[in-house]
Amino acid sequence: MAERSEQETGGAVAVLPIHFDLPGHEIPLATFVRTAQQTAAIVASLNREVFDGKLKYEILVLPPQAGSFKSKIGIYIFGGWLAVWTFTESDVGQGFIKGLTEQTPAHWAEVIGASIRDGFSAPDDKEESEKQPSDEIKCQTSARIVVEATKSILQRGTSDLEQAGITTIRFRDVYEARNEFYQACADTRDLRAVGFEDEPVFPIDRSDFARLQVALPPAEDEDDEPWTTGIVDLKVTSPNWDREDRHRFWKGKDVKGRERFFRIEDEHFWQLVKAERLSIHIIDTIRVQWAYQGKANAPKNIRVLRVLEFNGEILSEALNKNALDAILGAYSTADDGQQDLFSDYSGRA
Repeated sequence: MAERSEQETGGAVAVLPIHFDLPGHEIPLATFVRTAQQTAAIVASLNREVFDGKLKYEILVLPPQAGSFKSKIGIYIFGGWLAVWTFTESDVGQGFIKGLTEQTPAHWAEVIGASIRDGFSAPDDKEESEKQPSDEIKCQTSARIVVEATKSILQRGTSDLEQAGITTIRFRDVYEARNEFYQACADTRDLRAVGFEDEPVFPIDRSDFARLQVALPPAEDEDDEPWTTGIVDLKVTSPNWDREDRHRFWKGKDVKGRERFFRIEDEHFWQLVKAERLSIHIIDTIRVQWAYQGKANAPKNIRVLRVLEFNGEILSEALNKNALDAILGAYSTADDGQQDLFSDYSGRA
């Protein structure tokens, strides 16, 4: 991880490499842009929730080395670093940073101080310098902590993050950005893995892309957003057979090949799972009655209310209007190519 001081502005830049394991030495533009945008969104959320929005920073895209397939994101802090430093000196801040980055703030200050001393002549009173970090060390340490926190969010499991205080409720925007980050990775066909070091080390395999996308609680402004219902066919590419696991979605593709993330709320379906009554394949095909918010081509908060068919076996009938009213309140019916399916099933529950 590299840092450099901005002597004229009193700022500092800390670099977060996003290292892509690809067969060639190029990154698709869409992947580059989407992952950079979501990294910036994570930093913005940390600034709001942890540092009260006081951190003044700019996200930089730094030029890669020749022949590299790394995206290098620079976080340039030019003001408000005292808010970070003050937070890290508190008991709460020290515990938060240690839980998130697995190192204490003092460790990061020591690393930065050593880096600065290696580049310049040592002060006359070295011991006193270590007791009282300079503003330069404090500023660079703040930048480094923001980068390390962002890196941890991108690669650590949800349970670890929640133990550190990064909950899906308070830090919903963080998890939403991470979901989008790994969706961009999943959409890149030849991308095998991702790492966050300069060295070619890739701890996040392609199989982890779905694991690191988690179910989100509804946003506050979504509570009153209307629901849309419909019946669709899905191919399940990543099931979640643990009903108590509220962090991970089911993942599938619709008839147009678009990836969809959803929860299954059908009690009858889960009883069949518990009784081991389902014929499970490597890729399962399901027909479901679902409800979602947002647009039909970009649904969000998808709830599978009924699993109607599983690998061709009829499991249940669709909920009728009265049942949907009771569950959803106000709702509309999707006007799509599969709408005729809804009329085949509705009114018989």
